[in-house]
Amino acid sequence: MKIRISARTRNILDYEAPDDARIAEFDKHKKTLLGMLRNQYERGPKSNPFDEDKAWRSLTGLARFYFELGNVKQKTVPAWERRERLRDIAKNLRPARRLVDRIMQLDVGSDLYSAWCEVNAYFKGDPNELEPIKVFDPVRTKNEFDKIVAGLATLEAAASRAADNARATKQGTPAILPRDEIWQLAALYRNSTGSIPGAGDGPFAEFVVEVLIAQGRYNYDDEEKGKRVSGKIKHGGVVDGIKAARKWVLTDPAARKWKLSPFEEGE
Repeated sequence: MKIRISARTRNILDYEAPDDARIAEFDKHKKTLLGMLRNQYERGPKSNPFDEDKAWRSLTGLARFYFELGNVKQKTVPAWERRERLRDIAKNLRPARRLVDRIMQLDVGSDLYSAWCEVNAYFKGDPNELEPIKVFDPVRTKNEFDKIVAGLATLEAAASRAADNARATKQGTPAILPRDEIWQLAALYRNSTGSIPGAGDGPFAEFVVEVLIAQGRYNYDDEEKGKRVSGKIKHGGVVDGIKAARKWVLTDPAARKWKLSPFEEGE
């Protein structure tokens, strides 16, 4: 896809975006989605002409955003897995830290310190002999070594705290329809049709379902219509999601960042 940004006759940016097979599949639903919006527009107040191009640009933009967000999530380690990995780090550091603490009380600790000084690159100088070997400072060197030993305990404590702070989530939690996404679809629906999106099972819910089908996210309630896929959204989940989003934007002050919502009268 060619993206071009220009100011009058001067091109600011020419960018050839890689083709996305998911967008190509989404495009196959253009006629159905725009038809649903147009039909609802015909039933509405018709204060403005139906803008098919604008509606499709918005729909495609939301689809691209969802697909890109999915790519990021696939690269992100889930919270439950991060928690387990951090606990593994703390668990494996603990015996290492205790072992080092014990040997530092014995002659073995002196052997470890001497060997550490030998392998410390700081005292080896420049292999090209452009810089002289650093002068050995026993006090500074011993302090540096002690910090490294103490760092094992610090790292163990940090891993334990990070594991405790990682928000616990259940493995395999099914996908949901985010409230912000419903808000965006509701705004698009209202701007295109002039109708306030309904909160129950109706034209807006049917439109959202069709968007999910176009994005490959819908799980058919009737097995004869399609294969059930774990983690995808069913019709009941769509209706419940719309109701929850509507209640959120009408009652939660945190949702007022968008001022009046597309679910409200008087816009």
